[in-house]
Amino acid sequence: MISSVPPIAVSRPLLFGLLAAGAVVAVVAPQPTSSFAAGFAAGAGSVFVLSFLKTPRPPRPGDSASGGEP
Repeated sequence: MISSVPPIAVSRPLLFGLLAAGAVVAVVAPQPTSSFAAGFAAGAGSVFVLSFLKTPRPPRPGDSASGGEP
């Protein structure tokens, strides 16, 4: 059985660039290519959002969840 492979870290600027490129091609290109590019942009956008949500953030100094006084 194949062991699980850890996820590959992808930079958010790269994902954002792929999302933007897919959106531009979806608007400019004719129908078959446009549909593919729209799906590509949607996939890149969803991975962009998931990477943003899964990355742990350090608590801000004035955050009440940190448990301390600012």
